Amino acid sequence: MIGEGCAMTEIELDTKLLATLRTLQSHAVEYVLVGEVAVAIHDGGGFISGVAIVPAAYGRNVDRLASALKELDAHLSDGQPMDPRTTDLRASAPCTFTTAHAAVHLDFVPDGTNGYADLFDDAARIGLAAGVNPHVASPQDLERIERWARGEYGDAPPPALPTALQPEPSSWDADEVPVAGGPQAPAPEPANWPEGEIRASRATRR
Repeated sequence: MIGEGCAMTEIELDTKLLATLRTLQSHAVEYVLVGEVAVAIHDGGGFISGVAIVPAAYGRNVDRLASALKELDAHLSDGQPMDPRTTDLRASAPCTFTTAHAAVHLDFVPDGTNGYADLFDDAARIGLAAGVNPHVASPQDLERIERWARGEYGDAPPPALPTALQPEPSSWDADEVPVAGGPQAPAPEPANWPEGEIRASRATRR
């Protein structure tokens, strides 16, 4: 496990950080990379203690994230292993997992943002190694998150998503749509847009 951080030169990441990101990608987790790793990628180096991600919040993606964390032997701060059958990641976040490789900080809606859909729009896909090419938050969005964390915006609300990215009242996952006589579908979640839908929405705004 990474306890004291690791050095990064240019965009050569420590093998434990790469292994963590590779596992997330092998499970097709949709997320935007933020935090120290993202800043170091843009700045050409840095000192990194773990991985921070903003995942898409729709149900199937959260399931894939849970499976990736399970493979990484993730544990919460109380030392208990992460059980994807019982852990509600959306309710637990923001939180940090220790894993067999690097620590993973998870936040679905960082302060000052509207979550994945907000950050994805300006994120760049950057190749770091074979099988590792995450979406990395833009320098402007990273600065925005940091300034909110420092309290520079006071009580101002986070920026609104473009209208085309606002979740619709009935935007459930396909496997959550209610059927006649069946259980009620869960309440829709904010900004639970898959990557493909965000790309399509972006195209309509051009």
